[in-house]
Amino acid sequence: MYIHNLGQAFENICEQYGGKTAIVFDGKDRVTFRELNSLSDKMACFLIKSGLKKLDVVAIQNRKSPLGFAMMLACLKLGVIYTNFDYTNPQERIRKIFETASPKMIFADEHNSEIETLCIELQLNYFAADKDKDFLEGEEDLDRNLITDVSGSNPAYIMFTSGSTGIPKGVLISQRSLLNFISWGRETYQLSPDDIMTNVNPIYFDNSVFDFYCSVFNGITMAAFSKDIVENPKEMLQIIHDTKCTFWFSVPSMLIYLTNLKLLTKEILENIRIFSFGGEGYPKELLRKLYGIYGSTADFYNVYGPTEGTCICSAYLIQKEDMEAEGLAPLGEIAPNFDYVILDESDQPADCGELCLMGDQLALGYYNDAERTQRSFVRYTGIQAFYAKMYRTGDLVEVRDGKLYFVGRADNQIKHMGYRIELEEIEHALIKIQSVKQCAVIHTVSRNNMSKLVAYIASDIKMEDSLVRQELRKYLPGYMIPNKFVYVDELPKNANGKVDRTYLSKYLESWA
Repeated sequence: MYIHNLGQAFENICEQYGGKTAIVFDGKDRVTFRELNSLSDKMACFLIKSGLKKLDVVAIQNRKSPLGFAMMLACLKLGVIYTNFDYTNPQERIRKIFETASPKMIFADEHNSEIETLCIELQLNYFAADKDKDFLEGEEDLDRNLITDVSGSNPAYIMFTSGSTGIPKGVLISQRSLLNFISWGRETYQLSPDDIMTNVNPIYFDNSVFDFYCSVFNGITMAAFSKDIVENPKEMLQIIHDTKCTFWFSVPSMLIYLTNLKLLTKEILENIRIFSFGGEGYPKELLRKLYGIYGSTADFYNVYGPTEGTCICSAYLIQKEDMEAEGLAPLGEIAPNFDYVILDESDQPADCGELCLMGDQLALGYYNDAERTQRSFVRYTGIQAFYAKMYRTGDLVEVRDGKLYFVGRADNQIKHMGYRIELEEIEHALIKIQSVKQCAVIHTVSRNNMSKLVAYIASDIKMEDSLVRQELRKYLPGYMIPNKFVYVDELPKNANGKVDRTYLSKYLESWA
């Protein structure tokens, strides 16, 4: 049977692996592929009864539960668009996400009074499963024609990331892009149903796309870890050991944290055959420590990819000789389901410049934001015979010895703890604070190779760090709160009259 959408793809997997564990939660509770498929059918019937239809949006308050994952699958089967949101975010940020997504339903696997209050204020439909535990009782069988009627071009999900205007932007990914991604992951890592993949990434975080889709859509068990377990690293590692996980994927920051705690031993992760990491650079001297423990038993992959490229678009298998070289590991070859070009400042093809992506795994654009979509997704003028949509990543790369290396950004977007952050979003929040005249935020790396955000604030009065942080928590999630604040009378300007970020990076940080 020709598989043209994710609902069909998942049901095909369930026919092959029905009795096998699809997801194990914190090493204890398990749900099989057959059970997850049946639950997603019931959830789909619930959505239909609730009046939802193809292309409507459901925002999911998901604690990594069977109901949360089943709701994602139910949406895929019906062509409903889902978005997982971080319900611990400040209310103002969640408000902006809801205003952009305009969800027809906010589905919660566990009631949250603050989210419910916000939904009442915005006149949105909030449904908490634990408040109506019988909501799936009596649901009829799902009409399979509803699944086959969904096309590959149908949007699957919206992934919200930091926005330079202060408003998070919603990246819209199609089902066809994910089908390509699932196949790429299986072939690149030689995945098999014998693998057990970790899911230590938050479900609203881009890396979780790999965890979920490249596991359960390939007949592989996913070991999902709740926030509470991830925050108890010793317990998390023991569960990974006991569950016999074979595949690890996270940001380098997590592996560095575990290494610094001296929790990573050859015995505790003895079954891991692949360590895959991405979302930020892995400093070589720290990577060598990890390689020294597991280099003889596991392969190491450095991956790269913007959210607009469906999570990952390249993977580089690190070799022993890479450990001897200085600098970050290469990005690897761009995946075959992409085309790409490197453009210099004159938009001419070059060996050094901005990486621009084309191909089936590209996002459809930014949800409810035509202006931003047109600015980032443009026509590649190097092909005159037909229209080729190109995404300008803003990442500066160069080719050295036939390998692709990341060298910087063309704007103020950075990666911090694996999260993609537009520094302007932090500045938008800072300028809302009374007495802040000017501000600038830069990203730097401390002497112990830890990622760090530094905010420079010009104010007429003495300001306290604790009060500034308190105000920022009204608008920003914790990972976007600066680590350090530097107060000055005026911010330095360059010849164009703009804040001189280069000066701040080179001098003020060294003084602070």
